[in-house]
Amino acid sequence: MNIRVLCEDDWKIWKDFRYQCLLDFPMAFSISMDEELKVTDQQFKDWITRNRIYGAFLDQEMIGSVGFFILDSSKEAHRGVLFGMNVRKESQRRGIGGELMKRALSDAKNHVLQLHLTVVSSNESAVRLYERHGFKIYGTEPRALRIDDCFYDHHLMVLLFDVFNETSSNHVSFRDKVKSFF
Repeated sequence: MNIRVLCEDDWKIWKDFRYQCLLDFPMAFSISMDEELKVTDQQFKDWITRNRIYGAFLDQEMIGSVGFFILDSSKEAHRGVLFGMNVRKESQRRGIGGELMKRALSDAKNHVLQLHLTVVSSNESAVRLYERHGFKIYGTEPRALRIDDCFYDHHLMVLLFDVFNETSSNHVSFRDKVKSFF
């Protein structure tokens, strides 16, 4: 398996990958298939060039992806957002999500002090993946998604790169630090 940053030329591969993941895991996306089908090819190219998106490839096939971006406002530029963590159904449970996380976090910590994400609260395997990589739940948004007549809550999660260090002798608990942020 090879993990690399996607470039503009990868837009079609990424688009096809997203379509398949949206069909397999509609709860993992805040966009519906009808909305996704309206996204132009240029918009896909723009997403890849505006964000840092990683693709996991087996041979030439994309089997996973994750991305992050830095918030634009100068007052929020210390914050990044992790998005689009997806692994093909047939490639799950092989550590691909963990490898994508390692790569994205290694890069993100050089650019932001904290990284945020949202995840459907009932997606326990995804929540565990994020927790294994240091993310903590700091809230839950009720009924964040509505698919047909079903509502799904989102956990709001954060990883604070600059304060959560278990090995530090001056360790300040995550809970105490988060309280000071909110």
